[in-house]
Amino acid sequence: MNMYVFYDEGNAFKTGSVISETDNTLQVISEHGKHIKIKQSNCLFKFDSPDPLTLMKEAVILSKEIDTNFLWECSPNNNFNAIDLATEYFGHNPTNIEYVSVLILLHNSPIYFYKKGTGKYISATQSAISSALINIEKKKLIEQEQEYLKNQMTNGILPKIICENAELLITNPDKKSIYWKALNAACIELQKSPEQLLLSLKTWPSPLTLFKKRFIYVNFPNGLDFPEFDDIRVIKNLDLSDNEIYSIDDKNTTEIDDGLSVKELENGEIEVGIHIAAPGLGINPGSTYDRNARFRASTVYMPSEKIQMQPDEIIKKFSLAKGKEVPALSLYVVFDRNCIITKSRSCTELVKVKENLRINHLEEEYTESNLDNPEKDIIYSHWIRPLWKIAKKLNSARQINRGFPDNNSYTDFSFYLEGDTNDPNSIVHIEKRRRNSPINLVVSEFMILANNLWGGLLKKYNVPGIYRSQQPMSRVKIGTIPLPHSGIGVPQYIWSTSPLRRYIDLVNQWQLISIVENEIAAPLFSPFRSRGNDLLSIIQEFEIRYSAISNFQNEIENYWSIKWLIQNGIKRTNAHVIKDNLVKLSEVPIFADIMGMPKNLKGTIIEVEITDIDELNCKLICKYIK
Repeated sequence: MNMYVFYDEGNAFKTGSVISETDNTLQVISEHGKHIKIKQSNCLFKFDSPDPLTLMKEAVILSKEIDTNFLWECSPNNNFNAIDLATEYFGHNPTNIEYVSVLILLHNSPIYFYKKGTGKYISATQSAISSALINIEKKKLIEQEQEYLKNQMTNGILPKIICENAELLITNPDKKSIYWKALNAACIELQKSPEQLLLSLKTWPSPLTLFKKRFIYVNFPNGLDFPEFDDIRVIKNLDLSDNEIYSIDDKNTTEIDDGLSVKELENGEIEVGIHIAAPGLGINPGSTYDRNARFRASTVYMPSEKIQMQPDEIIKKFSLAKGKEVPALSLYVVFDRNCIITKSRSCTELVKVKENLRINHLEEEYTESNLDNPEKDIIYSHWIRPLWKIAKKLNSARQINRGFPDNNSYTDFSFYLEGDTNDPNSIVHIEKRRRNSPINLVVSEFMILANNLWGGLLKKYNVPGIYRSQQPMSRVKIGTIPLPHSGIGVPQYIWSTSPLRRYIDLVNQWQLISIVENEIAAPLFSPFRSRGNDLLSIIQEFEIRYSAISNFQNEIENYWSIKWLIQNGIKRTNAHVIKDNLVKLSEVPIFADIMGMPKNLKGTIIEVEITDIDELNCKLICKYIK
């Protein structure tokens, strides 16, 4: 005759056929035919009838007939053995089936009975039971609401509460909340991502709105409005420069940070003035203006719109707008006849820009052939030709320092919208500009020169600054140590020429102003000192914010690039190979993976066919043609 054992596995009751036993353990064959060893202390009883299958089946049926509340009323107030309660309940020594039915009920009624060991329990108090039942009812209501919300979404209806929490649900959801659970359940059932589902329910009118709201929700939790500001510092005793200054910017630029001037000296040398807007003269470190700019980190650019780092009152007061006397931090660099730097000086002054030139108006006129031909009559030739001549020399010198030439053959793209910037059906225009165009070269070379020389000035006076450095074959790093920048080909490099649009530039401008005003005593008066951790904190915050801004700007550009392809009906286009299967389209600045593409050298021009477009993820599905 077989001998069976009924034992407690912790979370469930099990039966098995006994093979052998000792004082402490039993060797049994489990219900599933496995040989296992169990402790004697986990065994509730041994039996030879009925068979285990019948025992469990009939005990389960009987347990359903027992009134849980009545069983609880029969139980003692202190610890008890299940066998004793079964005896009390049935009024006789219970059969194996009766005993197991009570064990099953005790196990399945954690509100009424708490387990205290193998076959041992304690009854819950009346107040604990009442509280637990209330919680169960609450849980049922929550589950019902969750199921209702899920069903609404799977049936194409957007619940109001989901709409109100949409940005939170896709950026930082509380995964224990019923809203997330309902949304997640609906996504699983419909096999969609949260963004796909919410867009299909018209939570946002288009992916464009989603991108913007998601970015603003995460990065501007208090909204885009500027706070109440302190007064701007009064600027006194600045002389007005008599230089003829021009700025060169994109046609939509309103934050004009920089201008250039040229003056021929008596000895044949040329003095170039690099004039940078000086909000650092009017904004006090630690002020509301400062804290706002530090939080925002940079102006955020999108086609035909932007989120400014600085409020309008700062832009109006310090931007180098035509005809206005505005404060500037100026760098004057003297070049000899061979375009070699002989000396430089920095000062704060008032400047009046003669004209805000726009790149799109000058590109056709400022060609290499026109600039190199002194007989060719071009606008502002007395100003642009000396700058062009020097810029070429500066560029050549940097290439020698780098050890390899600049790859400036790539195209820059400018986006302009005709219509509402929030309307995905607005017409998008994309203008191309060669990165190595003369006008680009002039602007970039003199800004690089300023950032290099001013970085050297901070180093010379032992005033800390925020530098950008790059070791050969390594990534650019931001830090407080003036190391060489191999990618640019200069001994040190800072960001200082865009203080209206980028916070790092404003910080460095404060440090430079302290040198202009205090010279050798500047380390004692600069807002940020050598031994402080303020700059390191600023760098850490800036890198996080600037990375988020860059990713968002790329996302928006990719979106409008796709829209341009759709609006112009482009199905086939050229692309150049970046690496392996990764290519960049020639018509728009967007990347794509071409699966199955033959191996090509980097830079190879290929033809691709656009077979599918994913607007939500801003991706193109392309096929290699030739």
